[in-house]
Amino acid sequence: MRRLLLMLTAGAALLFFVTLLASDRSVLFSAQTGYWSAVLVVLASFESYRRMVRSRLEAGAVPDTGADRDVIDKLEDPFDLYAEDEEEKPGEEKSLRETIREEKARMKKNRRSPLATARDAVPAFSLWRLGAYGVLVLGFFFLRDQKLLHLGAYLPSLGLPIVLTVWYLMGTERRRAA
Repeated sequence: MRRLLLMLTAGAALLFFVTLLASDRSVLFSAQTGYWSAVLVVLASFESYRRMVRSRLEAGAVPDTGADRDVIDKLEDPFDLYAEDEEEKPGEEKSLRETIREEKARMKKNRRSPLATARDAVPAFSLWRLGAYGVLVLGFFFLRDQKLLHLGAYLPSLGLPIVLTVWYLMGTERRRAA
């Protein structure tokens, strides 16, 4: 996480020097406001997700990872589409109605309750994330009210932290795989 913060800070410094070349106050303020509010959203999302994963691990609500599948099976069928859940006899044909009934029963069994759905939606409304989006909205309105909003600088600077974060995560995954 420290390396990600360092990369995001370096991106802010680079953006600052590039916007200084424009020698326009609105470009500088729009770019910096957009960049730092997007950084807050990214970091708040990471923190919210980390807390959600940690609470699920502590609660023991970890789904089956398919650890019992061998490597070749994972490569040939990565989404487990050809799983052998039910033993079908080769000579036995099912009617269309029976197949539809069985599929409806299976779907009904896998249906989630509204309480379980609400419990899983709670992390999406974390205070960190809501606060970060509040900063983003307030920054936009502040720039607009002060006549400093330059959309040509604001919008790309919103995407820059996301691009840097994805680039960092891809590099981390590559280093982990090596």
